[in-house]
Amino acid sequence: MTKALQTRWIFEFYSTIAHMKFAKNKTDIIILQESWMKDENITISHSSFICIKSNVQNTRVKVLIFVAKNAKKFTCTSRSDIVNSKDMQAISIANNKIQKEILLFNIYNEKSKNADDEQLYTIEWELAKVMLNSEQKVIIVEDFNAHHSWWNAKISNSIRTKALINWVNLHKCNLINTSDIDTYHSYSSQLSSILHLAFASKNMRNHIKNWHIDENVNTEFNHEVILFTIVMKKVKLIENSLNASYNLQKADWKDFDEHLQKTKDKMIVKMQKITSLEAKVIYLTECIKNTVILFVFKQRICAKSKLWWNNELIEMRKTLSSKKRIWKRCRNDDAWAEIVQMRNSYHDAIKLI
Repeated sequence: MTKALQTRWIFEFYSTIAHMKFAKNKTDIIILQESWMKDENITISHSSFICIKSNVQNTRVKVLIFVAKNAKKFTCTSRSDIVNSKDMQAISIANNKIQKEILLFNIYNEKSKNADDEQLYTIEWELAKVMLNSEQKVIIVEDFNAHHSWWNAKISNSIRTKALINWVNLHKCNLINTSDIDTYHSYSSQLSSILHLAFASKNMRNHIKNWHIDENVNTEFNHEVILFTIVMKKVKLIENSLNASYNLQKADWKDFDEHLQKTKDKMIVKMQKITSLEAKVIYLTECIKNTVILFVFKQRICAKSKLWWNNELIEMRKTLSSKKRIWKRCRNDDAWAEIVQMRNSYHDAIKLI
């Protein structure tokens, strides 16, 4: 089971750091459009992720994919042989549980800066060139800025969708998004829209699960954070608790002890019925493990996180996300002013560390 995150982060170093911190415990693959980028296509470095980007020269790439370093159930490989562009990239996702690799395309649908170019957007000049066989497993995620009644019932006149619809129909792709759920909110004009889309070929239908927007993370900008799961095998996967790292500082040891005291007599009766010493040890270990799961917070194993990130920033980020949710419901000036004030305080707190 592979969890993917899709969003657009616009030229903001501190915002990207904050979101990488969030994604570290949430996802295996991060799919970005318009991420922070320095000269010579140098982007943010994070101890938990490896960056995959197009190999283009003398121009800033607009699409990036980050893969978790601790991802052991699959491998990701850049497919620059299929496409190598500043606005579009491809990677293959493979493991020993699927018969054929999955091709994942990340697209930023940018308008051409060439006034004489009749093929105006990335869809026309890059995606339209890609022709795949009918058995190929495909996922496409992007900031399309394309509007169609397929994913937004409020649209009566389609905008920038002809080439896109032709391609997804040709390759028999289905929409992954849940229709009519906005992925973009303009805080200045107080308008909402669906800009971020994801499609998958029909042979991926049973492998894509749980597409949703995570409103608990603050994007700092107008674009929502989107998550979905790629199931690599048709079985329920359970994390091995023996391999988990536990946060002992946040453990509720009082409740932990009380729970063991309450269940002590039941455990003793059960152990008296077990004759093998080894079986007794296994049973007692399971009892303790189950109690740990209830009262000790578990952390996902990964490379060391940013040492300067602290609980104050975590709480400020949660508050900012909460204020954004309130603004979405009421859309008034007072709620927006609270967002701006909280966002500025959040940025100042990061800079002071």
